[in-house]
Amino acid sequence: MRLIILFVTTVLSLSALANSSGGRQVNIVFASEMPEIHEGDGRYARLATLLEQQRALNKDTFFFFGGGSLGPSILSSFDKGSHIIDLLNSLEPDAMGVSKREFSFYPENLSLRAYDATFPVVASNIIDTATEEELDGIVRSSISVHSDISIGFLSIIDSSVLEDYTFSQISLLDPLKAIESEAASLRRNGADIILLHYTGYYPIINELLDRNVIDFSLHKDESYQDVDYSKRTYHNRDIFVKSASGVALLTMKVASSVPRRLSEYSLDIVDVDRYPQNKVVATLVNGHINRLKSILAVEIGKFELPITTRRTLVRSRENAFGNYIADSVRAFAKAPLAIINSGSIRGNRDYQKGDVISRGTIANELPFRGKLALIEMSGAQLFEAMEHSVSALKVFRGRFAQISGMTVVYDSSKPVGKRIKSIKINGKDVKLTELYRVATTDYLAAGGDGYDVFKQAKKLPAKHLAIRLVSDITSDKIAMDKVLAPTVDGRLIDLATKN
Repeated sequence: MRLIILFVTTVLSLSALANSSGGRQVNIVFASEMPEIHEGDGRYARLATLLEQQRALNKDTFFFFGGGSLGPSILSSFDKGSHIIDLLNSLEPDAMGVSKREFSFYPENLSLRAYDATFPVVASNIIDTATEEELDGIVRSSISVHSDISIGFLSIIDSSVLEDYTFSQISLLDPLKAIESEAASLRRNGADIILLHYTGYYPIINELLDRNVIDFSLHKDESYQDVDYSKRTYHNRDIFVKSASGVALLTMKVASSVPRRLSEYSLDIVDVDRYPQNKVVATLVNGHINRLKSILAVEIGKFELPITTRRTLVRSRENAFGNYIADSVRAFAKAPLAIINSGSIRGNRDYQKGDVISRGTIANELPFRGKLALIEMSGAQLFEAMEHSVSALKVFRGRFAQISGMTVVYDSSKPVGKRIKSIKINGKDVKLTELYRVATTDYLAAGGDGYDVFKQAKKLPAKHLAIRLVSDITSDKIAMDKVLAPTVDGRLIDLATKN
């Protein structure tokens, strides 16, 4: 019954516009942030049904996808998101905007996925530093035409992609200049309506909408879920989809004569989970799942103690599972110390004593295909690294470090940059001028998650370590131990919460 009510609401909205005089009706569907295709989830198959219905209602229906889906997930840890492009190809988007998660497996992989796509992949402010042009396979904007209605599409990404991933091969153009330049080009090339997809927060968007540089903006920032959006002001043509299963249905009327300017519009945010699954797309989804079932189902151990990988806990304090991974990395690398970022742990769930650990469990918890790196850091650099680790505790950023081989005492009530009180190795204080060998991931060694201090550290030869991924190392250790029973042992101590 809820599906019927939802469907009727959309029909009435469309009918109202269709009965208005002096304009053409255009229908836009916007969805994004769909990295998972767990068996039984069926969100892509449900989206296919929604699209089928909307296209039947109005031949001038456009579908834009906002990205945020190539990773991380269990399947993408194996195929780097190619299954997502395969599913999107079956849904026939008019264009896809690039979000931060599209860089989960580095820019070169995004280029490969873009060439697999039967639709344009758009990033309006990303530049390849080697060529000073758009990234290979990516376009800065696109125009889609249904009947004689043309819609231009832009997509910008915020600077956190460089902070979190630290790719030297890309840089970002100023967002305002990029939008104004590409929007003007789209208008010159006949775009009747211009849509901007974006991630992050840009106060300039309100001004751009007021000046009609763009007609609508679209975003669904699941990766920014810790931001208090209630304190931010959004334009009435800035479409923000807040729920995980939400899809925006935008209907509008444009003038019948050229120039085809916007005259009326209405918006519904619908729950895609209320739609039945499209059988064809559901079969595609199941095919991808079945490819990996035999690998993921292999049992490698059991939990001997209850363990949590809840996002807010892993990213704000010492975590037993984080300890196990850091200890495994340190042992494999034969290094005195190990540092991993808690953002690499993605399972976000609770495990009970006796629960089976399969390869799928670890693929879910560690979906990024990170390799090991060895660096040499001074004691002063260790302090700088640990200060960065505890600099964003209230918003649970993935930079929070899980560590091995040392004890760090900090006070989260103190100002950022003055929180680390002591670092001890084997009970002795770290000396600022002494050098320490640290095992970490290639991602952090390159400065990922804002660890600029790691980029400054000396890189040590580690080709012999790169043969195994962090997820493989963890899986191998569990298979050898047979049980997983790590504990919180006081290696990360927050004085503000100790009482």
